[in-house]
Amino acid sequence: MKIQANVQNLPASRLQTLKQTPQGAGDKVDLGGAPPPQKSPFGEKMAESIEICAHQGKKLGTLAMVSYATAALPLMALTAGINVIPDALFGPAAIGTMIGAMALSAWEEKHIGVGKQLGRVAGAAVGAGVGLVRGLAAQVVGPEDAPSKVEIHKQLPGQAKAFRPLVQRGLDGALGPIQSRSKALEISELVGATASTLVVAYTVPGMIGNAIGGPVGNALATTLIGPLSGMVLGGLVESTLGVGRGAGELVGRVIDKIKPPSSEAVEAPKPKTELSKPGLLKRGFLSMNGLIGQPVVGFLLDTTILGNRLLAQKPIQSMHFEERPVATVNRERLIHNFVSLAGIHGPSGEEKLVGDELQARLSKLGIASERRDDGTILATLPATKGYEDSPTVMLSAHQDTVMPTKAENIIVGPRRIHTNEKTILGADDRAGLAEILEGTQSVLEQGLAHPEVRFVFTVDEERGLLGASRLKPEDISNRPTLGFVVDALDVKDVHLTNDAVIVNPSSVKYNYSQDDPLVQVVYRSMTNSGLTPRPIPAPILTGAGSDANTRAFNSGKIRSMAVGAGERDMHTPLEYIKIDDLEQAARHVVGYITNSCDLQVQGDQIVPRKAFSLD
Repeated sequence: MKIQANVQNLPASRLQTLKQTPQGAGDKVDLGGAPPPQKSPFGEKMAESIEICAHQGKKLGTLAMVSYATAALPLMALTAGINVIPDALFGPAAIGTMIGAMALSAWEEKHIGVGKQLGRVAGAAVGAGVGLVRGLAAQVVGPEDAPSKVEIHKQLPGQAKAFRPLVQRGLDGALGPIQSRSKALEISELVGATASTLVVAYTVPGMIGNAIGGPVGNALATTLIGPLSGMVLGGLVESTLGVGRGAGELVGRVIDKIKPPSSEAVEAPKPKTELSKPGLLKRGFLSMNGLIGQPVVGFLLDTTILGNRLLAQKPIQSMHFEERPVATVNRERLIHNFVSLAGIHGPSGEEKLVGDELQARLSKLGIASERRDDGTILATLPATKGYEDSPTVMLSAHQDTVMPTKAENIIVGPRRIHTNEKTILGADDRAGLAEILEGTQSVLEQGLAHPEVRFVFTVDEERGLLGASRLKPEDISNRPTLGFVVDALDVKDVHLTNDAVIVNPSSVKYNYSQDDPLVQVVYRSMTNSGLTPRPIPAPILTGAGSDANTRAFNSGKIRSMAVGAGERDMHTPLEYIKIDDLEQAARHVVGYITNSCDLQVQGDQIVPRKAFSLD
């Protein structure tokens, strides 16, 4: 997923054999040997709770340390030099000192981590208390059942509408619904939403902090915690009221009236044989951006996710699907394949080794592939006989990582896969690649019927969706197509809408109703894998997105959305993925493929094969 950009150059790595390590040394397991001994339900809940809370403690400890240093160090320095610094240079000196303090404290937390380790200890203590309660409850309840199908509320089709914030609904009433989204409209709405979010981020927390005072008030008013919390609040305001979105949309509508949008498709940039590398100045900026962003990303995403869930809707089923067994995949093979893919060197612009491995794996599955000049891989699995009239299913994930990964840093624990915190894990988006490959292999091994499946493994996503932006819709499919971009976060959340991406002016917004065939297939795939969908009519994060937000993936006959891959704390050395989420997302891929068989193409429309009944 595209959140921030960072580019470094490190030598390529190869996957090292994972050895069993002593207890307490990281819980590594040997994937080729015997599984670790099973804990009792009480012991498992205790260990899991301590692990979760200690991890959250690390993030909060890091954020607290960086926030304090960013506020305190510049104040001390400027106070000491107040009689030396000329008045004309005081403002630039204050800004430079603040940025320097932020970078210095972020570097300390990455390499030493005083705040991180204090937070870990505090979090583990809290986790022990939480685990005690959960462990006692687990002993009473007993072991958890295997995944089973979930039933959701049934509703006749045509009743669900795509969600629109209040101000934009008012514009629809006054000016009529938007028939097509022009580039001017996309940019205007995104600028309005971003501006409104930032205004809230930098004003409301300070006002609240000054009003309540004390340590909490000071933290909101003078540290990074205030603006980060404000961004979450601003995002919620925009997702419900939509003042900034509405203002931007109004500007876009006026522009379209003055200069109607061209009916011609926007031409994608021609692919380049070699991608240009950033210069020294830009590399330095991106490196500092990545360093500063690491203490921020985890807190921002966590709080945004929690905030978005306040807007969650009740999922509905409004299309007929045939009964199928609970989707299954090979868990151990999936873990091994993910770890091996995650360990391959392949930051943005350097994806060749990843592409080589993907083509080899597709070949082993009997799927021929082609590789474009920029490294994007396209492949096709023909439809099973009798399902040639089903819509094409596009499965996509990006090959690049935001920073280099190292195989020897990856640790496979009993519940999650993470690193030794020296490098990122690369679950964004190597998890998506592994889940797509495992889901496809499981479908073929089990002899399950499937429509035509189109694989699109893009490059250079982390630097602004550049690889996907070089594609045209016809490069992917000339048929009505349902696109599943396995690059979102929580495997349970279904973001029905997502904004255009702020660093890519040619990107597009999507906004689906729960009745949409694409959404209905996602729901069915989740419920048939034992998970209740959580529909959220809000973007993953204002101004951020995935390849699903490009014209190649969301125009013409192709409709796409980002779906959960399960990565957590992406773009940071604290990145991890739960093994259960990795498996769950792969089971969803099986569902995306098989449940699409229950739909068919009529003209340019995708419709159910059988009428839906509430019975």
